[in-house]
Amino acid sequence: MLNPYRILWILPIVFGIHNFEELFYLQGWIKEVVDQNKFQFLVSLYNFNNLRMAMILLTLFSVIIVFMEYKRRNKLSFSILILGICLLEINGVTHFFQLIIFQRYNPGLISACLLIIPYMSYMLYLFYKNNYVKKKNILKYLLISIFSMNPIILMFLLLAKIIS
Repeated sequence: MLNPYRILWILPIVFGIHNFEELFYLQGWIKEVVDQNKFQFLVSLYNFNNLRMAMILLTLFSVIIVFMEYKRRNKLSFSILILGICLLEINGVTHFFQLIIFQRYNPGLISACLLIIPYMSYMLYLFYKNNYVKKKNILKYLLISIFSMNPIILMFLLLAKIIS
């Protein structure tokens, strides 16, 4: 059984590719699917410069999480890592469901289906099979991810607005 730490370093690369796919199309897509009259503040957070900064911060954060897990390998760094993997898994699945709901391409769909979902699923499988994490903890983090993904994205968009 492959040790997940041998391929963990790929996570920020996969996430960076996904963010790059989203970057150029997300602003226009948000304007098409979100009612701009009711959610003007939200739509304003999705301008190109703000998105670019938020995606840089998110990708940098994934690099830091992976680095800290390699460096520390303690309970806190591992819990944050598994939560991050679960968040990305849920994000990938969300792109797939958006395809079903909107019946068309959504920014990030291709990398979500070809990279994010397979890689994150495989990482969770490897961590589970190598006895690093129990199935119930994976399910717990997936459930937490469902409810925390959008607030975390909003937090990074707000942080990007403050910085840029």
